Amino acid sequence: MNDSLVDNYCLFGLEALRERLPALAQELDGVRRAEDIECVHRMRVASRRARNALALFGECLPSKHYDQWGKDLRRITRALGAARDLDVQIAWVAGFLDRTTDEPLRAGVARLLLRLRQQRARRQTQVVKIIDRLEEQGTIDDMTSILHEMIVHARVYEIESLPADLADRLQEAILLRLEEVLAFEPFVAYPERANELHQMRIAAKHLRYTLEVFAPLYDGDLKPSIKVVKEIQGLLGDLHDCDVWLAFLPQFLEEERARTLEYFGEERPIKELIPGIQALEADRTRYRQERYEVFARFWQLTKQYDVWNNLRNIIKPRIAEAVNHEEEP
Repeated sequence: MNDSLVDNYCLFGLEALRERLPALAQELDGVRRAEDIECVHRMRVASRRARNALALFGECLPSKHYDQWGKDLRRITRALGAARDLDVQIAWVAGFLDRTTDEPLRAGVARLLLRLRQQRARRQTQVVKIIDRLEEQGTIDDMTSILHEMIVHARVYEIESLPADLADRLQEAILLRLEEVLAFEPFVAYPERANELHQMRIAAKHLRYTLEVFAPLYDGDLKPSIKVVKEIQGLLGDLHDCDVWLAFLPQFLEEERARTLEYFGEERPIKELIPGIQALEADRTRYRQERYEVFARFWQLTKQYDVWNNLRNIIKPRIAEAVNHEEEP
């Protein structure tokens, strides 16, 4: 790393990145055992938070570390993401099956549940390979050790007080993420624009994680904004989950049709699966509409209460305070 980059912004960033690593490490055994689906969820979130911090403070790291750590974290996130998606799908389908009293629907729902569980078992093999590789290479330990050395170096050779330009850099990082969210505002009124709403969810996720990184510097003032962004992320996540189901269910039925033809030479056995799959489609279509209406109303409330300008105003005073502090004799 270039010594000129070991400034207070980087010192804060290196510490923020290091603080996010224990949450990754503590879930390794639970993810491998696959006894509690929340272990996968927690480790997936931890990997996302670490990736966000890495992206924010990548300039503070040697390129070899930045590139390698980025690849390792991305590999973890993808593997855990696929497993987590299946865990959520299995839980929902199982719950739907338990609640179903209409016997003609049960066959299709039960078949889908079987296929999802088979797929999750195959995915677990891949997850374990990723975990084993992570531990064999000592990736998390290496990251922790290297970050510790860099932090010690920064504290010894650099000033620890926050410089005036730190506030500018914080504002820039937060506003960039905010504008990424607001760029999708024109699509809020169009529930059929699934791709754009999905991208808006991703942008909201990045904004939330960025706010969480810098929250310690704002004395709790960012908590309301984080809560709002988290709600938006969750509502848009519900829409995306429904979109995934509505694309997947017809495909699943076609795959089962092809499998039935291969084994039995006719499509008749597939007919008993159709009512259940159609019931699932109807449920997800209805739920998507409900969640979209909640999201649209919530978004209007953010406008009514001027949430985004309030966030901008929360950041601005920090700039003036930091500059005034530096200008004092």
